[in-house]
Amino acid sequence: HIEGFGPKVDGFDQVPFADHEAIKKAINKNTAAIMIETIMGEGGIKVVPDFCIKGLRKICDAHNILLILDEVQCAYRTGNFFAFEKSGIVPDIVPIAKGIGGGFPLGACLATKKVSVGMTPGTHGSTFGGNPLAMAVGNAVLDIIFEKDFLKNVKEKGKYFDSGLNKIKNEYPKIISEVRGIGLMKGIKVLVDNTEFIKKLMDHKMLAVKAEENVIRLFPPLIVEKKELDEAINKIQMVCKEMN
Repeated sequence: HIEGFGPKVDGFDQVPFADHEAIKKAINKNTAAIMIETIMGEGGIKVVPDFCIKGLRKICDAHNILLILDEVQCAYRTGNFFAFEKSGIVPDIVPIAKGIGGGFPLGACLATKKVSVGMTPGTHGSTFGGNPLAMAVGNAVLDIIFEKDFLKNVKEKGKYFDSGLNKIKNEYPKIISEVRGIGLMKGIKVLVDNTEFIKKLMDHKMLAVKAEENVIRLFPPLIVEKKELDEAINKIQMVCKEMN
């Protein structure tokens, strides 16, 4: 999933997915943190199991290093505010974006009080960071997310979407081999070329993007309605029929 983004940034070592023994072997006296997406986006909509997240917290605590959970893509999408909540642990740093802006470009970096003392106000920022309009948009979006039943509806819509996608998978097992993800962060692993599948979806006026392991990412808006999910399911079904 880092292919096409070279040269790799110095200071990062990649290890196999969910391989804690490899992680332990990679840690040395210069290791500062472990960083991972709670649900891998570009990596193929791979959900990091709760026991794995708990294990990473234990490893970090044992070596006195930080745990950074990247929730840029998955925050709110699972039906919880953060995808890591189910694991019951607290990370040290959490980058978030996308959903927090409701379509407006906005990101944030959250940190515990203990860790944040290492960040210098006015230095750890960006050219457009803290834009007043963006902050107002973010506050408005958070007001909606914190409304009663908003995240509950995300979970319910996610289950509904999951059910529809799995019906298509069962109908076209030679096209779709797996439905991945939680809530409204979904991926379908296809047995045909995912680029071609996406092109056909675009012919039917539906946008999707590809990910590693021949997966197609499906990220409906958090405010999506069931009739819109039905429309997406029908379009995916039509493409499966065309490529079968």
